[in-house]
Amino acid sequence: MNYITLKEAATATGLNEMTIRRLCKKPESKPYVRLKEGKNGSLYTIQTNYLFDKYPPKKIVNDRSENSINTRVNDESTQGTTEVYTSVLAVKDELIQVLKDEIAYLREENKGLREENKELKLLPAPQTVMQESNNDGQKTFWQRIWGK
Repeated sequence: MNYITLKEAATATGLNEMTIRRLCKKPESKPYVRLKEGKNGSLYTIQTNYLFDKYPPKKIVNDRSENSINTRVNDESTQGTTEVYTSVLAVKDELIQVLKDEIAYLREENKGLREENKELKLLPAPQTVMQESNNDGQKTFWQRIWGK
């Protein structure tokens, strides 16, 4: 999973860095935010998938003169948007693959635990021996109280 700094996140979304900080401080954001040690101290990093789910990446704006053809500008802005979404989809595909691997691992672990459970059920139950009386033939404390 890709993590980026708050400054990079602000640049990628076109928002102020304080807006990204407020997002990171929300309780539901805690699993997606990490503290990374940097050269100048610790830096917060945020998962790109989570960030782009909350705030879509900014569109790439190309400066064109007024004489340019509208269709050409539309095609170029669509191409820039396509590139951004292609990168987002690549990150999401990577996340899907990681989750599939984790599911496969958990299934194998579950299978092993089920087999272990079957083996434990085949073992005889532990025998609990209750002492009816002491070696001297005397009744136990509970036998004296309940009269058995």
